Amino acid sequence: MRLDLRYGDGERSLILPGDVTLDYLEPSPVAVLDDPAVALGRALTSPVGSGPLSAQLDARQKVLVVIADPTRSGTEMMLPVLVEALDRMGVDRTRLSLLVARGCHRSMTKEERQFLRTGPLRGITIEEHDCDNSEKLSALLLTRRRTPVRVNRVVREADTVILLSPISFHYFAGYGGGRKLILPGCADRQSILANHRLSLSDDRPVRIHPMCRPGQLEKNPVSEDMAEALGALGNIFAVNFFTDPNDRLVFVNAGDPVESHLEACERFAASNRVASEPQAGVLVLSAGGSPYDLNLLQAHKALYHGCETGDGSVILFYARCEEGVGSESLAAAMEMEWDKFIEQAYRDYDLNNQAAVSLIGLTRRCRVGMVTELDASVVESAHMEPVENAEAFLAGALEQRATNRVTVMRYGARTLPYINRSESS
Repeated sequence: MRLDLRYGDGERSLILPGDVTLDYLEPSPVAVLDDPAVALGRALTSPVGSGPLSAQLDARQKVLVVIADPTRSGTEMMLPVLVEALDRMGVDRTRLSLLVARGCHRSMTKEERQFLRTGPLRGITIEEHDCDNSEKLSALLLTRRRTPVRVNRVVREADTVILLSPISFHYFAGYGGGRKLILPGCADRQSILANHRLSLSDDRPVRIHPMCRPGQLEKNPVSEDMAEALGALGNIFAVNFFTDPNDRLVFVNAGDPVESHLEACERFAASNRVASEPQAGVLVLSAGGSPYDLNLLQAHKALYHGCETGDGSVILFYARCEEGVGSESLAAAMEMEWDKFIEQAYRDYDLNNQAAVSLIGLTRRCRVGMVTELDASVVESAHMEPVENAEAFLAGALEQRATNRVTVMRYGARTLPYINRSESS
């Protein structure tokens, strides 16, 4: 029996024993929106919690479209469609600009920048946010949690800001998209550090705040801090969307940046949260290919979801990680003695300390073997096992757990298991 799993821009195949039973945990099928332009047009004329976008625009306005960085999926499909819709509304190209909300993430590659200069995007002013360029930053507010937020000046100077917001689960902010495009997306480094530090509880040892988890917005201190920064801006209109595992558009809405985002998150959860039974079994897990496995920082989010299937599980984890660890601070944390690190992770907070704390917890909950392009020494420093022979690792896992059943998550980054208490009680 052969199982094909997404891995970077391609696939890896796993040959399974003939007597193995497979249990798939996958998103529920959702009807595909065959014409994204028609779907977006309906969303723009019937928005959630606001009037139609066309009624908010005129030819004299400066319009800014804020887009996610390349580690998020679907923007390349929706951005040209949105720009063409703005053309039909009479938005002057000389007054339209794009801002790539990359927070502290890497700069775009030459190929990624080239995409933003082709087709209907040609001729539009494009800027990548730089969280360390103080000349480009403007003070916004001090949040109730003492986060001093400064944002890119073009966000403050635009008459209308449109957030093009891909919805996803996020391991400590609850969901991606929406308010995250402002903080951290368009904020300065100090703002981002202060906000992300809220994901940690100042305990000994340090742990992830119990309300900072995927699918959780209410009482999530990180998300609420982000939402407060968003609320300080009065010129925001949102377009939210998500795709299915085959990158086909299945949902789009628009309107008020808070109300429309909440609706989109609810719809995303309805199809991507999957009931599971508590178990300490064997799991074959793929992050879902690029961009979900560009680097370890991104791929670890899928591992978080995989570990939700049960403490004590043995996981065969596929994540190419062609760009390496993806975070200098995460790489530095992995080089430390981990018990020492989690004693000081809050006090000496650095960007992505929460990712290291999360990874520590995951690899202590489950045994993880990783099929990847990361160096074996890097995998081992993350307390995972580098896997050269996936079939041999799987055979050992089945023997260790004394089972012939294998749970499969082919789209780990977008699939969030939860324990079905009614069936397991």
